[in-house]
Amino acid sequence: MSRTSNLGRSRPGPEWRVAQRVARTDWADDVERCAACRTPVDMREDHYQVVLDRDIDTPGKLSFERQRRVFCDESCADEWTATA
Repeated sequence: MSRTSNLGRSRPGPEWRVAQRVARTDWADDVERCAACRTPVDMREDHYQVVLDRDIDTPGKLSFERQRRVFCDESCADEWTATA
């Protein structure tokens, strides 16, 4: 089982790995802040998304946690993933 969150905006620790990095356009009316420059990102417009995974060590279970980061453009995603 996995857990997904997009609430944490601080840089991930070394136990996190980039699972996916894609250009997105969502159908949601949400506005989120770019994880790199903090610019408002309208989720209906073109933006980038990075999905991070980390294994959770639970006896008797295989599990992981997933977090999503949103970026206003490719350059912010590049900068953030280069320093993450």
